[in-house]
Amino acid sequence: MDEFYSYLERRMRPNSVKAYRKAFGAYVAWLNGEDPSANNAQEYLDHLETSGRKPNGICIVANSIRRYFKWKTGNDIHLDHPSPHIGEPVYLSKEQFDNLIKACHTPLEKALIYGVYDTACRISEFLNIRKKDIDWEHGLITVTRKGGRIAQVNISEKAMSVLDSFLSIRNSKSERVFMDMTYNDAWSLFKEIGKRVGLNIHPHMLRHTRAIHMLENKAQINVVQGHLGHRNIGTTMDIYGRFRPIDLKEKIPTW
Repeated sequence: MDEFYSYLERRMRPNSVKAYRKAFGAYVAWLNGEDPSANNAQEYLDHLETSGRKPNGICIVANSIRRYFKWKTGNDIHLDHPSPHIGEPVYLSKEQFDNLIKACHTPLEKALIYGVYDTACRISEFLNIRKKDIDWEHGLITVTRKGGRIAQVNISEKAMSVLDSFLSIRNSKSERVFMDMTYNDAWSLFKEIGKRVGLNIHPHMLRHTRAIHMLENKAQINVVQGHLGHRNIGTTMDIYGRFRPIDLKEKIPTW
């Protein structure tokens, strides 16, 4: 168990680790000494559903169990469970994002804000890029996606210029562009920059913001899917492809 939890800590943010530990620990306690298996994992999820557990909570349990089997065996397992409820993404308007950019005081702050927004990367993906991962000629960055998948991400000339400015003054021999910066370091820095303009932001909000801005600029949903690195377009549709009733009213043709 401790080895599994250490594995989670190396790959996930603290709050997620805490949630997964609690969920997986409850599953192990329910097993009452029986070894985890795909069959009893499915039985446990069915038990939670019939007991009235909310879908989002069941999904956390299922994900923690999948993580365990991926760590233990190297293979994914299929588990049936209710779909989670996905709320509307929280994002910044174009004016708010412009104000956020103006609030950056240092090359490091600009590199993070420009880079995370422009690439729509998860903050963990962006923090782990190395200097050799940047293709300056073609405007591409190689990142490690969730699950260890290697992918190339587009980055604009504007964001590359800001990144180059940061690297030119950076005093470090580290191959990692952002050296030893951790998720929590980046989270705190984003919060500080946001406070300067009265915004309560976090790194993932810029990923949502980039996706929404792309859609507002008439990008096709499959283009947004590709830029965000979603394997399934259904994920992109679930998060960004829905309309609020008031927005839908404006799009329904009159008759």
